[in-house]
Amino acid sequence: MYSYIKGKVTEKNIDGIVVETGGIGYEILVSPNTSSRLTVGADAVVYTYYQVKQDGVALLGFQNRDEKNMFLRLITVSGIGPKNALAILGDITPYDLACAIAKNDAVLLSKVKGIGKKTAARIILELKEKITLEDQEAVLDAAVTESGAGSDASVALQALGFSKNDALKALKKAAENGASTTEDLIRVALKLMR
Repeated sequence: MYSYIKGKVTEKNIDGIVVETGGIGYEILVSPNTSSRLTVGADAVVYTYYQVKQDGVALLGFQNRDEKNMFLRLITVSGIGPKNALAILGDITPYDLACAIAKNDAVLLSKVKGIGKKTAARIILELKEKITLEDQEAVLDAAVTESGAGSDASVALQALGFSKNDALKALKKAAENGASTTEDLIRVALKLMR
């Protein structure tokens, strides 16, 4: 029903945000990851999923299309509802989740609160065929290039002869280590690729 909502973040709380647009405040449930990337008073685009349930309706929000697409895949798994899927994406990035599924890494998935070994194995089994290498690369590309610095650093590393996938993986690790400027991202990524 709603693909995304663009407006000003007016409130943040433990499990959600309020985005105001056109004089209407939309209450949106989001993961802690998404919430941490949003600032009260700043404009934002939140990709949404409209959930209809017996006791009411809810809007669930995601920071980008890749996170929303991973959520949509997760809720196709038997026993995984929207709340569980949101909790998983609150603990694991879409890229790490795609990699865990591709590598049959049930240990990583079972570290998520409320996800045991059997549920982790079911997620891998049911999504293994739906997660491709291209999905992993697209999610990683979006994670790195969310900032202009990440995009510029990726182009620079590819110009130095590194493959796009290798450059993106190194840049993701560099960003996780605190690098944020183009120069820092390139410097740290080069160290990691030696």
